[in-house]
Amino acid sequence: MPSIETYQFTQDEPVQLSPSQVRTVAIIGGGASGAVISDSLLKEAGSSISKITLFERRSKLGGVWALDTETIKTPNHIVRPGYNSLKVDPQLENPFHKRENSNKFDKLITTPKIKQERFEETPSYQGITTNIIEKMMTYSDVNQWTVPGVEDPEERKYVNGLVVKDYIEAYITRNLDNDKFSLIQNSTVEDVEKIPKQVSSPDEIPYKFRLTIRQPLNEESDVWYQEDFDSVVVATGHYHIPQIPYVKGLSELQEKYEDVVQHAKFYRNPDPYEGKDVVVVGSRASGADLTKYIADKANNVYQSIRNLENTKRLSKKPNIIYKPIIKEYQILPDNKGFKVIFEDDTEITNPDHVIYATGYSFSYPYLNRLTNGSITKDGGIIPDLYQHTFHINEPLLAFVGVPIDGVSFRVFEYQAILVSRYLAGKIALPNRIEQRRWADERYEQKGNTRAYHTIGVVDALGYLGGLVKLGEISNAKLNIGRQFPPLKEEDLALYRAAGERLRQFWDER
Repeated sequence: MPSIETYQFTQDEPVQLSPSQVRTVAIIGGGASGAVISDSLLKEAGSSISKITLFERRSKLGGVWALDTETIKTPNHIVRPGYNSLKVDPQLENPFHKRENSNKFDKLITTPKIKQERFEETPSYQGITTNIIEKMMTYSDVNQWTVPGVEDPEERKYVNGLVVKDYIEAYITRNLDNDKFSLIQNSTVEDVEKIPKQVSSPDEIPYKFRLTIRQPLNEESDVWYQEDFDSVVVATGHYHIPQIPYVKGLSELQEKYEDVVQHAKFYRNPDPYEGKDVVVVGSRASGADLTKYIADKANNVYQSIRNLENTKRLSKKPNIIYKPIIKEYQILPDNKGFKVIFEDDTEITNPDHVIYATGYSFSYPYLNRLTNGSITKDGGIIPDLYQHTFHINEPLLAFVGVPIDGVSFRVFEYQAILVSRYLAGKIALPNRIEQRRWADERYEQKGNTRAYHTIGVVDALGYLGGLVKLGEISNAKLNIGRQFPPLKEEDLALYRAAGERLRQFWDER
């Protein structure tokens, strides 16, 4: 019988699970990708999967679209320039690993509340709206937002973020009456590890995954328990761990003036910036939004943009001033504040706030022990994923929701259908040599950059077409569950045109 240590799929044979290999699946994350993978697994006809458990660490569903109204200060003691996710979001100790022999058979362990920052708040803010058309931002079987009193598709094309939150919640909870499905909220997965299991055939994988889960017990304590699964699907997205780039003098600024530096994750509304001078760093969606919302209240907003000379999206608001990237911060002597020095050598003295809208790091602390800390490459990418979906070294670990800048929920739906067919044993993946070749070539082309996991509108048809080809079921006798939704060039043309009109609308504000 193979052991956990020696068992692995052969390098040069297709990777395929037997139809009865996976009976229980854990899904981590109750947002957009968690919603569609749970639904797809339930719809996979003829599958042996009998138990699907979705763990969501918050009391709310909806992922990044669930708005937190409480104002949260940026934790500048840990959100530091140049820090990676392993340093910002380390894995917690597993209390089951260090308990005394006297209670080694206890199924529950109670501990004091953890003090470590866990970044549970979402980056959603008041007034956030979708910037992708309704058809691409919904799933194919429920392809309209629910907006009371609004029937005109043009008026539903872009909606408030809370509409998306409600859509995701309804999509998940509609399956609560299915005996195969369980939703466990207020439950944080803190560890995933392999444990041996009894097998009746040498072809069986000789392990399961043991999840260690932490739940709040009361204001002072947490309770921990463990549960075993055949497979794990990670569906937590990538908007949790704030990323701030290294800039000379920024650490000193954080230490001396701890309330000045902020990250966009913790922005909620423009009211705190009334009458103030604010620097916003970043030009992507959140940077543009924050600049324009804050300008309605602030004295001046200085938006720092990389490649400013090539930027066309410039607001007509007179109190928005565009600047190139920041090259240095200087602390002034005699407690007289600080200076922001830009690449063109222009300066601003003592702005009230500097807000970094510079994105997020990938972080999966619960997988750090399982992968010996290699699950991400400095938080920038997940290097061991085939097609941004399947973990090359672990055939029972899959990811849904990693691609960024794509056609949003529709990409997640294609991933979810493919993962469901694979876990049901209906399709095979290429051998691990070919999977590794794909990842290596991707890295050679894109490097450890945002572009690595980016599936933009130009690449969408090719990427999704590749997922469809991988998901083709050759055995005509097998029942097929959820179907891949059609996506045509005309759909993407509509998506592009709508995006351009939306950009023009923003530029006129």
